[in-house]
Amino acid sequence: MEPQVTQSVLGTLGIDWKLFLAQLINFGIVVFVMWKWVYTPLLAMMDKRTKEITDGLKNAKDAKKNLTEAEAERDRLVQEARAAGHALLEDAQAKAEALRQSKLAETKQEIEKVVTEAKERISGERDAAFSALQKDIADMVALATEKVALELDDKQQHTLITKAINEIK
Repeated sequence: MEPQVTQSVLGTLGIDWKLFLAQLINFGIVVFVMWKWVYTPLLAMMDKRTKEITDGLKNAKDAKKNLTEAEAERDRLVQEARAAGHALLEDAQAKAEALRQSKLAETKQEIEKVVTEAKERISGERDAAFSALQKDIADMVALATEKVALELDDKQQHTLITKAINEIK
């Protein structure tokens, strides 16, 4: 009697137990197929994707860290290059100043040499001019003396010549 009651209760609810059992088996097969070929590969794919995302985030953090370190290294290298550039510039300026001082000293020596040579040449020309002038004066005195001597006696000539010689000295 009870099977009829159960059947009648299921029948009252509009459920056919044979159909229910067939649907239950179909559901089990669908769940098994979904588990075997959909859910497990989907979980594997999701785990793989999660690992890739985690690795990507880790790599991004590492890349950011490496970028920060590279920027710090670049800044350090730029500072070193600037310091080296300043050192080279100061060295070049010091060498240029030393070269300028050397050239200035050489130029001063050359100027002094030219001035000394010019003074010596002028002194030589002055001495030559003075000698020529003395010669001309002596010639003129001799000429004048000769004209005056023709008119003077021996004693007067001797006195005049002595006086002229003393004035020249």
